[in-house]
Amino acid sequence: MATTYGELIRRVMLNLQPRADGITRLAVEQAINDAHKVIACVKDFDDLMVLDVTHAATVADTKLYHVETNFLLVRPKDIYSIRLMDDADSRKLTYVSFRDLDKYVPYTEITGTGRPTYYTVRGNSVELYPIPDAIYNLYIQHSQWPPLLVEVTDETCYVNIDFVITSLATDMALTSLDGGSGDWLSRATQLLGMASSEDEVRPDEFHVAQPFSPTRVTYTGSYWLNPWIKSQPN
Repeated sequence: MATTYGELIRRVMLNLQPRADGITRLAVEQAINDAHKVIACVKDFDDLMVLDVTHAATVADTKLYHVETNFLLVRPKDIYSIRLMDDADSRKLTYVSFRDLDKYVPYTEITGTGRPTYYTVRGNSVELYPIPDAIYNLYIQHSQWPPLLVEVTDETCYVNIDFVITSLATDMALTSLDGGSGDWLSRATQLLGMASSEDEVRPDEFHVAQPFSPTRVTYTGSYWLNPWIKSQPN
């Protein structure tokens, strides 16, 4: 069970003794929510990693989709993977920067429509290329921004880093009350040192380096319409 907002407030207030007035309480409440956001800026913990397989879908002849309005993602932060689901033709879409897309295909409509292979991110929207020719379901792996804590019964979205939240929130509240400022990203990075190391341990993952075995991607279809294929594939 995660720690409640009320318990986090109690711990930070204890750290700020003998201050216990209403202004201090307001500073603490704000600092705890701000600390959650700063922690999310430093690292995407598993607690806020989401695989959405329900809401996102393409629309025929539409290339641009707002991640919240169209894909209905909840508090989206960073997109890690997009899979286009189409039975035997399902595929993981390849990310390209918007600069590369604009460089190689400045007018994406010129190549017509088809099953998307690439995507790029433009602000809060995702652009697909080629432009979809039909409705396709999309599975999106993404991280989230932490939810706002309002009620004392609300629970923190993070597990096992209460000491980071309370320490960072204490520093932030105290600095706010004294009219100062701080480098909270650096402070959070320092506090998260041990927590981040533990979070990166994956007992069921075994990575094998293969520096002399480059992966060859086999491409089928009209390769001459793909601006990233520079020569005839074997």
